[in-house]
Amino acid sequence: MSEKREVIAVLGAGSWGTALAHLLNQKNHDVRLWSRDAQTAAQLRNDGENRRYLPSIPLQQIVISDDLTETLCDANWIVAAVPCAALPELARATSTRCARNAIVVSGTKGLHPDTHLLASQTWAHAGLDASRFVVLSGPNLAREVAQNVPTSSVVASTNADAATRAQSLFATRTFRVYTNDDLLGVELGGALKNVVAIAAGIGDGLSFGDNAKAAMMTRAWREMTRLAIALGARETTLFGLSGMGDLIATCSSAQSRNHTLGFKLARGESLGVAQGEIAQVAEGVHTCRAALWLAKNAGVELPVTSQIAAVLFEGKSPRAAVEHLMSRAGCHES
Repeated sequence: MSEKREVIAVLGAGSWGTALAHLLNQKNHDVRLWSRDAQTAAQLRNDGENRRYLPSIPLQQIVISDDLTETLCDANWIVAAVPCAALPELARATSTRCARNAIVVSGTKGLHPDTHLLASQTWAHAGLDASRFVVLSGPNLAREVAQNVPTSSVVASTNADAATRAQSLFATRTFRVYTNDDLLGVELGGALKNVVAIAAGIGDGLSFGDNAKAAMMTRAWREMTRLAIALGARETTLFGLSGMGDLIATCSSAQSRNHTLGFKLARGESLGVAQGEIAQVAEGVHTCRAALWLAKNAGVELPVTSQIAAVLFEGKSPRAAVEHLMSRAGCHES
């Protein structure tokens, strides 16, 4: 029996949105890809590929538009792959245009810079019922997903049926999808690891080697876990694909925007210059501030995150931040 053909609106034509649209199109679904910019949408249609972010990945069978209403028409799945800062406006616009039974699958990994909200909370504020929300997260570098490199991911929702349906929607022979009911833990893992990736990039930019990277990743993962637990997530979730899995991929790969940002900062570039050269949003910058705000309110200490914030926003040199961490008073490992 053939799989049901779904109507899927993918919102966001960056590397991740393009990769997800390509993945879903390979399963013979009716896929539409929305770009907020009319010129970008026209270029994607004319080129049949996203030359800026994912060159050589074909998009010919995908309907590409800058008209949100047109893209959402009759769609029973909405896949949101936009930066966290752009999400509130998009969520509000989408909630008034989408079908009443449409399920939103969020590929956004971050905390909003002003509201400090996760994607699920932002969609809830826009009026979406929690039963219609699913998050997709894991060690999912966009180019590798688009190239059908064996990859695993996790979908999480408070609605078990929605998660199971999303699992079926995305699963292919090269994209293995697990389900999870700890929505908060999966979202926090995907968001907080971006800050750690900046730290990993700084270490690589300073040529500190594998000992330093392993130590930093381990201690920063404990920070992630402490904060996630304090906010109500399960510790076991942070051992999974959206926590440890995504952390390893993002801290180790040159494809990672956040790792690249940290590397450039360590080599002496300013935050503004580094962000301009990357030309895509490195979510760890916004998430760093938001994580510290959440930690303060939860009474959780985040030493690594605090030093990354000092580098990003206070002009502290990356080397001085590392020296600060190494000179902290000795304590019991926990």
